[in-house]
Amino acid sequence: MTTRIGTIALLLLLSALCFAQDAGLIKKIEVQGNKNISTPAILAAMRTKPGQPYVQANLESDKGAIEDLGFFESVDVRPQADGDGWDIIVNVSEFPVVKEIRIVGNTVFTTEQLLKLVTVKKGSVFNLKDQVQTARAIENLYTSKDYHARVEDIGPLAESPNTVNIKIGETTIDRIQVQGNSRTRTSVFTRLIKSKAGEAFNRHKWELDIRRIFGTQWFENVRTIENQVPDDPNKIDLIVDVKETRTGAFNIGLQMDPRSSVAGVIKLQDSNFRGTGQGVSADFLEATSGGGASVGFDYANPFVDQSGTSFHASVYSRLIYRFSNSFLGGGTVNPTGSGSYTERRTGVNLSIARPINEISGWSFGTRLEEVLTNDENAANFDGFIKEDGIIGSLELGFTRNRRDVDLDPARGDFFRFLAEPGFADITSIGGSVLNPNVLGQHPFVKYSFDFRKYWSPGPARSSDHLDAPRRVLAFRAYYGTISGKTPFFEQFFAGGPDTLRGYDQDRFWGDQTLVTNLELRIPVQKAFSIVGFVDYGGAWGGYGTVNNFTQSQKFDLHLGYGVGFMFRTPLGPLRLDLGFDNRSRMRTDFLIGTSF
Repeated sequence: MTTRIGTIALLLLLSALCFAQDAGLIKKIEVQGNKNISTPAILAAMRTKPGQPYVQANLESDKGAIEDLGFFESVDVRPQADGDGWDIIVNVSEFPVVKEIRIVGNTVFTTEQLLKLVTVKKGSVFNLKDQVQTARAIENLYTSKDYHARVEDIGPLAESPNTVNIKIGETTIDRIQVQGNSRTRTSVFTRLIKSKAGEAFNRHKWELDIRRIFGTQWFENVRTIENQVPDDPNKIDLIVDVKETRTGAFNIGLQMDPRSSVAGVIKLQDSNFRGTGQGVSADFLEATSGGGASVGFDYANPFVDQSGTSFHASVYSRLIYRFSNSFLGGGTVNPTGSGSYTERRTGVNLSIARPINEISGWSFGTRLEEVLTNDENAANFDGFIKEDGIIGSLELGFTRNRRDVDLDPARGDFFRFLAEPGFADITSIGGSVLNPNVLGQHPFVKYSFDFRKYWSPGPARSSDHLDAPRRVLAFRAYYGTISGKTPFFEQFFAGGPDTLRGYDQDRFWGDQTLVTNLELRIPVQKAFSIVGFVDYGGAWGGYGTVNNFTQSQKFDLHLGYGVGFMFRTPLGPLRLDLGFDNRSRMRTDFLIGTSF
């Protein structure tokens, strides 16, 4: 009982003291030290008003409210007894008026670009609130462009108070190191990696570097490591850890091809010759269906100069087996009614390509060929078309590539436009569809548009798992048109595994073509996928019907659909497609590589 009485007495005493402290009314509030910020603006921020009872706790709240205005380096709010009341003295020290804004540490964006984001205004008193808003705006700009930066300081300079200094700390690359390569030369990585030591780190640019390395197919695995430099939070080290794979091969054996059926092949190739990144190959192919051997020599150099210019040269004499049946059966005989119809193409092809930026580039090429047709089982070529001579053309191209991985894309798109002005010098004609107007020299121009788009659920592939299998919906649309006279073999052809599945190889031809393909690729295992596809397309407006290969002079498209099986092998993707035409007739096609 005694303890309870003592507690109550203590509480009454404390209440009396507080009442004594807060006793009296506020007589006036005086603001001192302000030059540019008006007294009414400061008074408006205060809870304490003249005529109100004096409460000490309110003064602490008023001090915080005035500080929150952001215009003052220091704020002091003190009561002063005045008889039976109180005067409140508010003493402030303003930040200086801003006359100059200086930005340091920026290399990615110009000072003019960053000044547009600065809320600090010249001619106004510096305000602390501008620190947060300006810092957030600048850092967001860096992030939106895949850079990283911290605004380390915003405020008046001690030696020049009227100058507001904005200091930016950009994350920069201290060094780039490649490890795990024993064959590929360091100079090759210097060309592949566009990010450079000493520049601001851009994550998107770095990911493109890793995709570029992976896309060479010289490495089984590519992994990245990012290490912050000790004692410097604005610098990082970038490490590329690679595991090289076999790039050279000497093959002797049999090859199955939708154009040449079964053939004996000898091929020597290396896509990373002596670790320089240059590609060389020589091949010899002899088909069981006759017609003679095919030979070719190819050279590619993706590093002609520091700007990324690439060069490719090909010298060849190859036999093209048009209208061939699939090697597993299905489909009809070619339009001659005999076993084979071939084109012997002997010539040279040279091309260069140069990037415009990280996703687009232009190309220039030239081609000169002699083309000789031969149907060994059809006397005098009565069953088909013979147009022999010289063909030459230039190739002007533009490419935009935004795919995540070129070899097996899951996201992004691809677009290519080609213009091919050329000439044909036809010296010999024959067959069932004679076109004497094609004899002699005639100019022509071919135009083509190729668009591809890829969708995949889930997050994007990381740079360390670019080969991860993904469920993908893929779409392609290809259109081509020709202006001028062209020989038969220079037309557009549609039909077969790379255009219109379910139909005979080169089933449709013409001066115009439109082919669309839609595929749903579902991985079952990392090395095996099932593909459902729908194709819709054709070609029209060219040479007329030959035997059972009916043609159209007007816009005419055809439906194909089916299911395919895709296998990943050390030699690249392999495809086996079971396609059906619009009459539900099945054709089986085998394809080395992906369809698109």
